[in-house]
Amino acid sequence: MNGQTLERFITLFRGRGDCYGSWTGGCVKQPLTSGRFAAHLEGKDPIGVYPSLNVDGVARCVWGCTDIDYAGEEGEHDSASIQAALTHVGVTSWRERTRKGWHVWVFAATLVTADEMRRTFLAAHQVVDVQPKEVNPKQTVLTQGQVGNYVRLPYPDAWGQLNENEPRRIVDNSGGYMEVEDF
Repeated sequence: MNGQTLERFITLFRGRGDCYGSWTGGCVKQPLTSGRFAAHLEGKDPIGVYPSLNVDGVARCVWGCTDIDYAGEEGEHDSASIQAALTHVGVTSWRERTRKGWHVWVFAATLVTADEMRRTFLAAHQVVDVQPKEVNPKQTVLTQGQVGNYVRLPYPDAWGQLNENEPRRIVDNSGGYMEVEDF
């Protein structure tokens, strides 16, 4: 595995460090280590990450995503429309093809409030008239002991055989899948 690719992946998808989400569902209350990220990319143990953490009593994150849980032309169109709305206001986003449809991801250079990330996505949904199903982070406030929600990460088994039924890859501008090193 390319160490630089792993470091960039961790930087993009970092979140809570005290737990992570299992691929089958549920919170694993163990540290989220670089080894966990490596196992995800190697296809050994895919994970999800909890985006929000409490910083001085405020829920903050470095990424968010919206979930378009329908495939076909409509899902592709709606995810592209949300991406275009974000681009129009200067927010770079990335689309991921998932088993059920699409994710649209946004990565911040520094910590932002979970509320700000969530409102950015909700505004994009409103502008393009697409009803939001899931906008992550879902929680804008985390109470003591609350971990929030997690999102399954793209590129489980990044270097394995691409499964068209569950590609979980970022899509480039031409509609092709990007390799994890290029993303």
